[in-house]
Amino acid sequence: MAIKILLVEDSKSQLMFLKEGLEKHDFVVETSSDGAEAYRKVFEYAPDLVLSDIMMPIIDGYQLCRLLKNKDETKKIPVILLTVLDNKIDSFWGKKAGAQLFLSKNIDIDELVKQIYATVRRYPVTDEYKQVILEHNVTDNSAQSQLNIILNDLLLKSVFSNEFRNLSDFMNYERILVEKMFSLLSSFVEYTIAGVYFASPDDFSENILYIDTLGRNISKGVLSDIQYDFFRKLEDIKTVRDTKFEVVRILLGKEIDYVFNDLKSKIIIPLVFDKKLIGGICFYSRSDMDYASFRYFDIMISELLAIFKMKYQYTEKEFMSVLDGLTGLYNRRQFELGLEQEFNRTKRHPADFSMAILDIDFFKKVNDTHGHQYGDYVLKTVSDIMKACFRKTDLLYRYGGEELVMIMPETNIEGALIPVQRLRRSVEEYDFDYNGVKAKVTVSIGLTMNFQEFKSSADMLKSADESLYKAKESGRNRVIVYNE
Repeated sequence: MAIKILLVEDSKSQLMFLKEGLEKHDFVVETSSDGAEAYRKVFEYAPDLVLSDIMMPIIDGYQLCRLLKNKDETKKIPVILLTVLDNKIDSFWGKKAGAQLFLSKNIDIDELVKQIYATVRRYPVTDEYKQVILEHNVTDNSAQSQLNIILNDLLLKSVFSNEFRNLSDFMNYERILVEKMFSLLSSFVEYTIAGVYFASPDDFSENILYIDTLGRNISKGVLSDIQYDFFRKLEDIKTVRDTKFEVVRILLGKEIDYVFNDLKSKIIIPLVFDKKLIGGICFYSRSDMDYASFRYFDIMISELLAIFKMKYQYTEKEFMSVLDGLTGLYNRRQFELGLEQEFNRTKRHPADFSMAILDIDFFKKVNDTHGHQYGDYVLKTVSDIMKACFRKTDLLYRYGGEELVMIMPETNIEGALIPVQRLRRSVEEYDFDYNGVKAKVTVSIGLTMNFQEFKSSADMLKSADESLYKAKESGRNRVIVYNE
């Protein structure tokens, strides 16, 4: 069966030249002098391929191609665009419009025929598909109407995307970023309650679910239910423990005490990048809503994912700058800042806090006997054990060498002894095994707290050092508490 081609060209001489050349190679050729007429003829003629000039009045080749590719009934018809232009940007737009090929008008007719055959073989249009095309009715102004719809849709999508991208200006200010995000989301998404969560690369950071209630005050019970509901969904990807949340209200309104069961519709969307949970959003409504059917749902998720990715990477960069590379604990500089901050805070607002310094016993012997790689393994493993023994609110540091430090806010000596002794026992009982080499390791720990006699954070650090020295002098593998 002969291949049917719809040839679209506004130059009569060029149209006749191409038509005659193609017919000599046994193609059946229908012609059109503009894009609007060509769009209508597609449904009358059901061609195997559309061969179109780009530069045409009213509706050009790009727009014709986009019209055809945007409609289910015609999107499988291959399109070859012809032009005298050879700029890369023209080729780019041709591909973005959905064209299968972008060729120069100066192409030899035999080469053009070769490209047509190759394109038709690669993108065949079945008789069944052609029948669907022929059964579809279009009017003379159908092309312009459809084009207006596409252009309006593209404009809306562009504006929609730009609104999200403007949020990146507030990447350094999380609270403002959240408020701006809620303000944008509430302008086009129907919800009673919405939530935003930014995951952190720091396992010890608080997990804050920011809530927007559109100015209405809701009960703590409902907030607690939403918090549980949201993070339970996210636990499929990453376990979130000791979750805390804040309530963000942008508008002020009257008090309404919802019951959680009153919220008939919901959607919880975890946001994942590179196999890591980077955050999540949720919407709840008292009305029956199908959020996934929202017209720009996919674009919204895509733009949110980009924002959350940028936020996570920014946080990760900041986080990595304060970490010790080997242990994953905060570095010495952060320890000095953290101790000074906590000491000054408890001077202004009297409260207890404790600090412990840990030293790995005979660490030099471990390095000398088994090598520095084994020593690094021991140091990393002890650090991991330490993370498991302390609360998220406790601050853990590598002070230097084999010395690790723990700051425990709102904790007196009696309270601090519990996790500190647990850490000592856990290390003592652990079977260290690296590349088949087994060993037992113990730690010595000096423990202190912010006693009244200390005038500065340096005094407190000195007391912890003294206690650590006594622990090592008195036999190691023990905890010594500073004697006030």
